[in-house]
Amino acid sequence: MAAPPAQPGAEAEVVDSPTPILRLANDILADIFLRLPALADVGRTATACPAFRRVVADPSFKRRLRRAHRAPLLGFLFCRFHPAEAPHSSAPFARALERAADLCFSYLHSPQPFTRWYPLDARDGRVVLGHTSSTSFVVADPLSRRCLLLPPIPVLAAAPQHPFLFPAMGDEAETSFTVGCMAEGEPGLMLAFVYSSATGEWSDLHMVTTLSEPKPSYACGSFYWKFTADTLLVLDARAMEFSFVEIPTTYGERDFVVAEAGEGRTGIFSIRPGDGWAPSSLICAIKRSAGEGAAGVEWQYKRRIALPPQYRYSFAGASDRHLLLHRAPWNLRATTSGGNSDSGSAYFSVESDTLKIEKVCGLGQLLDAVPYVGFPPSLCLPSI
Repeated sequence: MAAPPAQPGAEAEVVDSPTPILRLANDILADIFLRLPALADVGRTATACPAFRRVVADPSFKRRLRRAHRAPLLGFLFCRFHPAEAPHSSAPFARALERAADLCFSYLHSPQPFTRWYPLDARDGRVVLGHTSSTSFVVADPLSRRCLLLPPIPVLAAAPQHPFLFPAMGDEAETSFTVGCMAEGEPGLMLAFVYSSATGEWSDLHMVTTLSEPKPSYACGSFYWKFTADTLLVLDARAMEFSFVEIPTTYGERDFVVAEAGEGRTGIFSIRPGDGWAPSSLICAIKRSAGEGAAGVEWQYKRRIALPPQYRYSFAGASDRHLLLHRAPWNLRATTSGGNSDSGSAYFSVESDTLKIEKVCGLGQLLDAVPYVGFPPSLCLPSI
């Protein structure tokens, strides 16, 4: 008796449904690939054969990879993308990002001629942008070219606003995100709001305060703003609750940022300026945990490194355990519109846990840069 004819698509179904043995083999390969020491090793492994490429391309593997590896600093945004240049360790990933992504955001519509969108913050593959002719904000994914225009904050549509992205939480969907915003209400006062993509609405965090700088630092689940020379305003990113923490006045009076300092600890990083021939220094202090050390002591000096002399240094940004430093010669006036890389001006990345310093690129302009930290395009998932 002849066998019944095969149903259309039956063969494809068999091929697309891996057997238990094949699933086990893929799981073992995934565990091996996750133990590779560097992201570049994972990328090279994916090109070895189709079977390896399928494992690396699986969304579940990419999720596990994000937890196992630190995302590298690929460059920074200011009008356009400035990639990390060789010999920076992230230069190959930065070139791949330039080829795959639209980091000029040309797919965003401008409501008026001769206006543009400009980046304000970046995190987890997303960028929040403002517009030169309005108070509108949009969150965009430059790799997938998806975007979402945020609704205006009720009552404060015309007030100066300073948005920032929350980090992705482990229990959130990959395409869910949260945006915070410090908005200027009455003269000298800041109001706090938060937007959730799940609800599509802004919520009032019921905080009215004054701030020295509306742009926050982030470390270990909390945002930090300079409140006074010896006090930081802190927002717990999960509980959405504000508090205050004291810092040594010597840090608050200098240029400083707050970032993760390794092993889940919060660090404050400050620059002690030199005098031209005497070198400037990068200093790190660690926030003590509850019950650690003497009562009332909040910060403990950890490490200090000397920076090359005859230059002045300033923080240009910080994100995900990466600090961004700008360097300019003492005899070169800082400017936002002039200078050239031959003068010695440059940007440097600093790993906040090891204080390893690498040159990102040479630029003679002092820019309000937005660090772009992310995985290579082949290891990314859509974020919007």
